[in-house]
Amino acid sequence: MTDSPVPDRRSRWLVPLVVAAGLAAVIAVGVVLMRIDRDTSAPVGDLLPSASPGVASSSYADSHWRLTAVTEGSVTTAIPASVDAWLELATDGTVLAFDGVNAINGTFKATSAGFDIYGGPMTAVLYGGNDPGVLAAESGMGLLMSGPPPVWTASPDASGAPPIASGAPTIDPETSPVHVTVLAATPELLTLQASGARLAFVRTGPAEKVNATPIPDNSSAPGS
Repeated sequence: MTDSPVPDRRSRWLVPLVVAAGLAAVIAVGVVLMRIDRDTSAPVGDLLPSASPGVASSSYADSHWRLTAVTEGSVTTAIPASVDAWLELATDGTVLAFDGVNAINGTFKATSAGFDIYGGPMTAVLYGGNDPGVLAAESGMGLLMSGPPPVWTASPDASGAPPIASGAPTIDPETSPVHVTVLAATPELLTLQASGARLAFVRTGPAEKVNATPIPDNSSAPGS
């Protein structure tokens, strides 16, 4: 009778050791990938990213676009339908916007990134409320149609003269346009970026207001 061979102890542990080493390698790779992803992601509360190349298209013309959200810096404010802020662009280059309080008239020209808006007259209705949707709509549509507003400061000589505007435009707003980047344009959605703000719109139907009687030239001009 011959003795049965005794298995080598090292061979018994060889397969488990190989499996354990493989699992350790997989875990290590996963940790590295997680760190890379975490390091390359944008910090919470970061400012708006740079505008990507826009979509220059006429697909957004002759439509009624209702404003649904405004993002300034790291804050996004939803604009409810009750505010009734909207934008319309006509194929003839006319643009009309309503921020929930005032209407703003102007013209636009297509560019490689979207279009330029040349602001015109606007109505002069004052809003004394504090509804966040209305305030965000006023700010966002103002940045879109007229650019950043002037910052008013006291007269430096304290002589009682009217305050001066710091950063007020020195060029006729009708010849100094607001550059608008079209970030997305589909048959139902439109996303624009201008003057550091991002505005999201949803299509609710064909344009109805832009081809109507324009705002009179004697209405209050932006910033006045």
